[in-house]
Amino acid sequence: MDVLDLLKPGALFRARGRDYRLERRQGDVLFARALDTEEEALFYLPLEGPGLRLTALGLPPATPGDPALHDLLLRALDLSTLHADAPFLALQRSRVVPANYQLVPLLMALRQPEVRLLIADDVGLGKTVEAGLIVKELLLRSKARRVLVLAPAHLLGQWREALKRFFHLEFEILSGPNLKRLARRLPPGADPWAHFDRVITSLDYAKQDGVRHLVLRQDWDLLLVDEAHLAARPPTERGKQMERYRLVRELSLRVPHLLLLTATPHNGYTESFHSLLEHLDAGKLGLFKGGLLDREAAKKHVVQRRRRDVEEWFRKEGKKSPFPERDAKEVAVEPSRVELELFEAVRRYQEEVFDPDPAKVPVLGRWLAMHLMRRATSSPKALEESLKRRKALLENLLAEAQDPTGEEEAALLDTTPERLSPEEAELSLELSLADQARAQAEKAYLEVLLRHLKSWRKDSKLQALLEMLQDPLKLGRGRTLVFTRYKDTLDYLVERLRETLPHPVFAVHGEMAEEEREEVLAAFAQKNPAVLVATDVFSEGLNLQHYAAQLVHYDLPWNPNRLEQRNGRIDRYGQPEAQVRIRTLYYERSFDVAVFRLLLEKAERIRKELGVVPAFFGDEAYLRARLEALWRRDWRKERRLQASLFDEAEPEVEAARKAIAEGFYGHSEFSLPDVERRLREALRRAGSPEALKAFVLDGLRYLGWQVEGEDPYTARRGAGEAVPGLPPSFGPFSFDPEAPLGVEVLDLAHPLVEHLVAHLRFRAYRDLDGARTALLTFPAPPGTPPVAFYHYRARLAASRGEVLESLFRKAVRLLDLSELPQEEAEALWAKRRKASLPLSREQAQILGERALEAPLEDLGERGAREVLERLEAERRALKEDLARAYGALPPAFQDLDRLELLGQELLAITILVPEARHS
Repeated sequence: MDVLDLLKPGALFRARGRDYRLERRQGDVLFARALDTEEEALFYLPLEGPGLRLTALGLPPATPGDPALHDLLLRALDLSTLHADAPFLALQRSRVVPANYQLVPLLMALRQPEVRLLIADDVGLGKTVEAGLIVKELLLRSKARRVLVLAPAHLLGQWREALKRFFHLEFEILSGPNLKRLARRLPPGADPWAHFDRVITSLDYAKQDGVRHLVLRQDWDLLLVDEAHLAARPPTERGKQMERYRLVRELSLRVPHLLLLTATPHNGYTESFHSLLEHLDAGKLGLFKGGLLDREAAKKHVVQRRRRDVEEWFRKEGKKSPFPERDAKEVAVEPSRVELELFEAVRRYQEEVFDPDPAKVPVLGRWLAMHLMRRATSSPKALEESLKRRKALLENLLAEAQDPTGEEEAALLDTTPERLSPEEAELSLELSLADQARAQAEKAYLEVLLRHLKSWRKDSKLQALLEMLQDPLKLGRGRTLVFTRYKDTLDYLVERLRETLPHPVFAVHGEMAEEEREEVLAAFAQKNPAVLVATDVFSEGLNLQHYAAQLVHYDLPWNPNRLEQRNGRIDRYGQPEAQVRIRTLYYERSFDVAVFRLLLEKAERIRKELGVVPAFFGDEAYLRARLEALWRRDWRKERRLQASLFDEAEPEVEAARKAIAEGFYGHSEFSLPDVERRLREALRRAGSPEALKAFVLDGLRYLGWQVEGEDPYTARRGAGEAVPGLPPSFGPFSFDPEAPLGVEVLDLAHPLVEHLVAHLRFRAYRDLDGARTALLTFPAPPGTPPVAFYHYRARLAASRGEVLESLFRKAVRLLDLSELPQEEAEALWAKRRKASLPLSREQAQILGERALEAPLEDLGERGAREVLERLEAERRALKEDLARAYGALPPAFQDLDRLELLGQELLAITILVPEARHS
């Protein structure tokens, strides 16, 4: 095996004539620290890699050193070693403490030598956590190094932040604007796609002609596709979706590991759904036989659960649902006379400007009129800005007419093209011209509308919102999210709410930088009560359950899937409140009512009956056909309680039932008790937050730092010892995963913890400290001989380049150098104490020298062999389990239990001396 494959954090190597310990690796650069000094060094592998040589520590010193530092060393080793026999490695190096059901995808992944999974859990179940755990696990097990994440453009920053915050994984975003910034960090002529091992990019950017070949020529180990339904094969083989499908199809044939994520995998077309499974298959799994899907084979590669499936899983085990109760209500707003007149004037826009006969109105006119109506029912400010922009365009008298591109309709249907923000897509509609001949008539009617708008004094919907926010009986107390479609409405609301409400009002929108949005969110979290007004930039990908339990839809999305995405920001696993309150505002006697009855109520009825909002509700063709039909009808007299013009829900219900029947809802190869057992074992191996807290606080205090507070804490170096990588002061910090917002949560993989672990190891390994050998006491009767414990680390290699580590201990009686049985040794180790010993330096030296007379090499080889045998037995049992699950064992599983012992090293010696001999 190549020496570079063994260079994991903590490994020792010799280079430039000195010994170094590897701190971390980033691409082709090693960050290391010299063992004999605190000097940090960088190594560029293409130049210096061939000269690196792995080294060992050598024997611990005979003279016992500081027992406090020795204890910190042992704890640091345990915390920093990824134990080969741990059920999950990712939990040792991630900030998340997942729910038991979120471990099912990880368990399925660990049963596959090449991970091929479609994670199609419902909104709010935590697909990001599930996928992130798998990515982290594959990286830690050396099964993957180069990772590519394809996501919608507006989610790139959120993916980078989630992977960094929860899994301590640094990714680079490669897109048009970012590439120019990154170019300054790269060597001249370097290809960023080859330079960075972990990349996030937009699916639409990656499929472009000038980029596609750069992406495809890379050797990616793992491909993650978010919103994977965007890369399903479309019913008609043309357009941008077909280009996405082809790119993902080509990548799926080349990568060993593939994760597809979507809450809406089935769009009503069987062929499109099956195309996602074809991406997984890629000729490797045999999911299709004779052109037909083998469901028994496919279900090993699909995780698809509705919220009700997870709740049923818990109910069967007599456990409470982990989700909040949803209190959702619609709030009908009666428009004033002026508002009704304005809505009617906007409705007549198409017939006054284009043609009174709806059948003769061009597509542009119909959609432009609908767009203006939507802006009118959002806010007077939104309508005013649209009318002014349109009027300014007409006054400029553009030289040529512009045909609609289709982007305008996509914006109106809440299915904004990836390359445009919602605001840009809406603007493209307003800046399109039907023909110059109609420009003067249209300009005149726009002036009529603007005059109407000036008479709008009372905003009925704003008044309804203010009453809700001021009356706890109507909504509740605490922080509230208010969603609006438009930036203009957001500005209008923020101004009005700040004038009226006594508590803070914040805003986030698509024109803000990611860092700016994060700052606003952090400030919002510190205030209670408070209001955060957001556009749909916050409707996907963000987990806001810890920020708020109240949400108001100020204006209606015309896409039911968008509405459910918004709700899923707070109505999700991990919501600390028992109930979330959701209110949806709409105008009576307006197009709002008709849209509500046509789409949103219908989708909600299906969600309540079948447990899911079907993906086809967000399909552009479906929305276009129904909205156009609705616009042509006389909906002005339709009231909220009248019979709906579109009561026939049967086609949608049948399509939803088909999607559920063809999917894999509720399937799980694991029982809840089995998953919980593995989770408890993994958390035990990873170390409890209490154990980590004790180590960090003890370590800082040992180095002379001042630690203040009582969880959360603050730390200040003062006159204490400097630790490379740690600022002179930091905090507030905690070790509780559920710590309040604004408090930094420290876990094993947090950089502050890693720097402290590395520094304490460095201190202990220096010969002048001598802390690799120490004396402790244990209670024992007179005449009990001292016992030496030898702490080893074994390294093993598995198939496909996976490198495993395991710590083990051996105990020897110093009287006759005989080995203690394992159970007796562990019982004695549990009794150790850190009491000081009244021994002379000479006596301690004699014991240390005696400990080095034990057959150290034989003990280490025997212990490492026992580790090897235990791991081989576990993997043989796993192979038998897989054979039962898959029938014939796939060829890739044949070498699963083939392990190679690479060697072991003696890390430290602890000598336990009985207390009785000093009484």
